[in-house]
Amino acid sequence: MMKQKIIAVTACPTGIAHTFMAASKIIAWAEEHDIEVKVETQGSDGVKNRLTKQDIASATAIVLATDVPIQDAERFDNIPHLQTRTQELIKNTDRYLRQALAMEKNTATVAHEEKTPRSAYQVFIGHIMAAISYMLPVVVMGGLMMATAKITGQFIDIEHSPFSVLDKVGFMTIKFMYPVFAMYLAFSIAGKPALIPGLIGGLMCDEVYKRFFDFEHFMPSSFFGAIAIGFFVGYLVRWLNDSIHVRQQLTTIKTMLVVPLIVGITLVIVMEYLINPIFGSLNQLMVVFFTSAGDTGRSFYSAMIAAGTAFDLGGPVNKAAGSVALGLNGMSETFDLTARELSIVIPSIGVGFAAFLNGRFGLPNVFSQEEKTVGSTSLLLGVIGISEGAIPFILKNPRLIPVFMIGAVSGALIAIALGVKQTLPLPAIWGWPLATNVAGYMASVVIGALICALGVLYVSPKNSA
Repeated sequence: MMKQKIIAVTACPTGIAHTFMAASKIIAWAEEHDIEVKVETQGSDGVKNRLTKQDIASATAIVLATDVPIQDAERFDNIPHLQTRTQELIKNTDRYLRQALAMEKNTATVAHEEKTPRSAYQVFIGHIMAAISYMLPVVVMGGLMMATAKITGQFIDIEHSPFSVLDKVGFMTIKFMYPVFAMYLAFSIAGKPALIPGLIGGLMCDEVYKRFFDFEHFMPSSFFGAIAIGFFVGYLVRWLNDSIHVRQQLTTIKTMLVVPLIVGITLVIVMEYLINPIFGSLNQLMVVFFTSAGDTGRSFYSAMIAAGTAFDLGGPVNKAAGSVALGLNGMSETFDLTARELSIVIPSIGVGFAAFLNGRFGLPNVFSQEEKTVGSTSLLLGVIGISEGAIPFILKNPRLIPVFMIGAVSGALIAIALGVKQTLPLPAIWGWPLATNVAGYMASVVIGALICALGVLYVSPKNSA
């Protein structure tokens, strides 16, 4: 009897945690059941272990565990496969892989069974996360360029040097995060025809538009404006392409002239007279409210950003909180990135502390040996600025979510009390040297992480082993 073979593709928005966690789960399950396996990961380091035509043709079962559109998806067109999300597969590996293997027995019904209906919320979040996955490299690249210049500037005079240019280019790069976000949000909905309209809408919702035309009293609509125009353009382009029917000879005129003309005029009107006024006014109200509240306003704002960042560790709420913080950063003394950057790392470092403290000093013993190893890895990930190291623990015990939020908020409020301020979008060791009062910054991280660690140890069920 021929040995069974499972092949899979995994991909998540950040391409860091869920992509490889899902791949590991598939490989471990297949090896446990003596099944040949090959998993292609489409992560932050590109496509690894790419599936070939021979792999696809020889597979007994094909699994696509993806949260974002994947490269070369057409390889699986009209081929029976199981489609799910990375987090679902991580939670229910056995169920999904058995289902995928069973599908091979009845290929006639596979085409109708491969996709389960998604709720409006799932569709909404799916498009948002896909767009954020393209926006993140813009923020990281810009932040690293600025950080390199500013760190160098602490030792030498960088005025009129390449480092000065690097600083300016990094700042300019970050200003393109919302145009890139809106562009790929529209692309996620309607494909390539929506790319440039989405880019134009994104340009109009942020400071790129303000600076180009030198508007004095323009308040950017920022993240919320980018969401609104991205969805509007995406669904408008899709509707026009589906609704306008022409002879095949005129298809080029439709796609290259008619649809772009209608979309271009419409999006400019909608941005100028609807989206920018509404969400720009909302942003203005937030700035005035938090600024007028002084230190109390900064504390309240920072607590909200910290709680949102720690809520789902790289998920949609985390990314939304980060995008809002980036958009308001520098609007006044109230708005900076201290709470955001602290809260990215506090939960992961806290899990690492919990692994170290587990069963020591009279504290509860809640971790298995494997979980101690995962906790130690989480600590290392936190130190380099990756929050997803703590995800396995909230998947196992969702009660840890408020624990991480409390730890993150506590760390952020302590930082504010100690006069810490950070304005560059770089967490962990990349950004700590650039914060004011580095000692206070480190103390905030340690205290917040210890709160998380104690919460993990007392909220988690005791280890029975």
